[in-house]
Amino acid sequence: MKEIRRFERLRCRPEDALRTGRISGVEFERWRSLLHALEAYEEGEGIEVMLEEQFSSIRLLRKVLTERRLRLLEQIGLGASSITELANKTGPRDIKNVYDDLKILEGLGLVALERAGNKVVPRLLLSDIHIGFQ
Repeated sequence: MKEIRRFERLRCRPEDALRTGRISGVEFERWRSLLHALEAYEEGEGIEVMLEEQFSSIRLLRKVLTERRLRLLEQIGLGASSITELANKTGPRDIKNVYDDLKILEGLGLVALERAGNKVVPRLLLSDIHIGFQ
């Protein structure tokens, strides 16, 4: 969502932003992909969006996608109705630490945290993770 809002603030078409140098070629392709996904969603179609994150080193990748965070993603995929449930299934772990990890995963666009009454329910926003090296 942050990415879409950033593109909306440009107040122009993707082609114009690219031509005037306001965005890079990579950002242009990402913007077009998001617009296509949004149009498909509005028309009632299923959507598939590819997110690409680049890390400068394996060490940085391992700092972000820790074993505990990967276990959280796995458990969310299996179904978790609350952060408390996730803390119990992946540990036991402290609820605050689980919440902090979920906020990092949310910032990466991997999960959404949705309110359901007095609970926060994590929802997985991806079906696959592929890691490649160049």
